[in-house]
Amino acid sequence: MMNKFHLSLATALLIPLSFEAQTLVTTEPQGRTCLLEVFTAINCGNCPAAHTVANGLAADHPDDLVLVEVHGGSLSVPQGAQPDFRTDDGAALWSSWGVTFQPQGLVNRSQLSSANSWPSSVPVVLSASSPVNVGLASAYDAGSQQLSIMVEAYYTGTSLTSTDQLYVLLTEDHVVGYQQDYVNGAHAAYDHRHALRDYVTSVEGEDITMPAAGEFVQHSYTYTVPSTWSLEELHVVAFVQADQGPVYQVKRVAAMDGSTAINESSAGGGLGSAYPVPAAEQVFVPMAADHIGGVLTVTDVQGRTVLSFSVPAGSTLLTIPVADLADGVYAYGLAGADRRLMVVRH
Repeated sequence: MMNKFHLSLATALLIPLSFEAQTLVTTEPQGRTCLLEVFTAINCGNCPAAHTVANGLAADHPDDLVLVEVHGGSLSVPQGAQPDFRTDDGAALWSSWGVTFQPQGLVNRSQLSSANSWPSSVPVVLSASSPVNVGLASAYDAGSQQLSIMVEAYYTGTSLTSTDQLYVLLTEDHVVGYQQDYVNGAHAAYDHRHALRDYVTSVEGEDITMPAAGEFVQHSYTYTVPSTWSLEELHVVAFVQADQGPVYQVKRVAAMDGSTAINESSAGGGLGSAYPVPAAEQVFVPMAADHIGGVLTVTDVQGRTVLSFSVPAGSTLLTIPVADLADGVYAYGLAGADRRLMVVRH
């Protein structure tokens, strides 16, 4: 299990902060998006055909469908130089869903199904409305080898249940290695897509209790990335699911500077909420893609400017160095726009 750390912004801060102007998630009602979890294995000869179906659906719905391939079972045990995609969280999913063979899949966690049913199931999911919108951002610090992840959820309606769950996980794309294939013969250099690497939350998720329309949820995580993973192919996936029910929305971003940033003109000139909270070395701030840029200043509680630098127009993720700042609460913002708060603690 990798090194993980989590803070809920609703409980981690002991000072009154305002996060009404979120910039990772819209407050307008949106439709559902689709999570397709494929249970697979490297020595499963029928699995490549299911991969083709899943990847075709992802190509047809690039903004609305997220794939996660969960390797497990006896056929996932590597031999010799074969790749090992097994994970503890993957094994837990196989067990909890009662997976006894592969390939099978879960479309928005409804029920196990075969690949031939996925093309008809996905459009049904995408035609439904969602009571919650999900957004996220991720940044990587090479010095600490840590990801800093921020997830936001905004409820535009009422959930089906009194408790929902938020899940955050990591997938790695384009991992080349062995794959059995009963149709085309075994592949020595198969392109493995969307392989589950680890859950950042627990595999049981984080509870969102008594969700109601107008509620804004925000969570911050850090995760130490193993050196054997390709950062360029690593992605962060976040989704909200009704308790024992369907997935409402799922989003995926690149682990390195990925963001679902939206334009919120009232949010500090397009600046989002700083993360992680608290920060020790760097603070990451999501930015709306159409912001006009300008001079950003960071001020202490006495209003003194402690940092000042230019922000280029169009950047979507801002990095603020805070290693030399004293512990405390600081305000940041662009000239002429509302200011937001961040916390530094070494």
